[in-house]
Amino acid sequence: MKEMHLIDAKIIRNEKIDHDIFAMELHAPEIAKTARAGQFIMVYLDKGELLLPRPISIYDTDCDAGTMKIIYQVVGKGTAVLSKLPFAQDVKILGALGNGFDIEALASDKPSHVAIVGGGIGIPPLYLLAKTLAARGVKIDVYMGFRNAASILMDILVNDLLPIANKNSIATEDGSAGYHGYVTGVLESQGAGIQYDEIFSCGPKLMLQAVANLAKRVNTPCQLCMEERMACGIGTCVGCVVKVGGNYVRVCTEGPVFRGDEVMCDG
Repeated sequence: MKEMHLIDAKIIRNEKIDHDIFAMELHAPEIAKTARAGQFIMVYLDKGELLLPRPISIYDTDCDAGTMKIIYQVVGKGTAVLSKLPFAQDVKILGALGNGFDIEALASDKPSHVAIVGGGIGIPPLYLLAKTLAARGVKIDVYMGFRNAASILMDILVNDLLPIANKNSIATEDGSAGYHGYVTGVLESQGAGIQYDEIFSCGPKLMLQAVANLAKRVNTPCQLCMEERMACGIGTCVGCVVKVGGNYVRVCTEGPVFRGDEVMCDG
């Protein structure tokens, strides 16, 4: 594991993009050059009772500009403070952390066809993956699930993922947009008959378990990016353990990406 140290990253952009969803762009060349899809950063607020950092997945990077982007949802005091940080302010971050998606297993001697499956705020970590795969000539089918039409992340869907995807499918639990039901339902109805080379997924635990079960039924390898509460992000506090292959491992260091046939999403 490479040595980690706190970085003072300058805020270039921090704005509301949809409902309670915010996008923050940071100047952090050291991270932008090395980050991989599926990895995350820890953001330090250093404000009174908010001493513990917040883990946030990396949405995108620009190596030439030395910038990276995160997309986060305001769900408590910490992210509320984060959403109010102004342009040009420095914020301390640690990263890039964790093990990202493994795309080296995809065959290099023939075109690959993969499915990317995301649920709600679990979709942003999948954009850098899609962008990286597309640059390698991989054919990508994207499946995205939301509670309802109002919760669809339009900035991500329209501006970013649509131009990359070979096929883009939406599911809403109440049927107000796209397929009526869970995203795994539309994946099964439209994609289970296709022999994907790999399925990549990020989102709620129950969705990840359904994706893993489907992948097993159709004999397709899959990778799951798990979301867990973290206090340190470097494996010290042991507060983000999940069961993998019969053992408990830390999401922040052994993950957040795991093989679908190993993870027990029982929470």
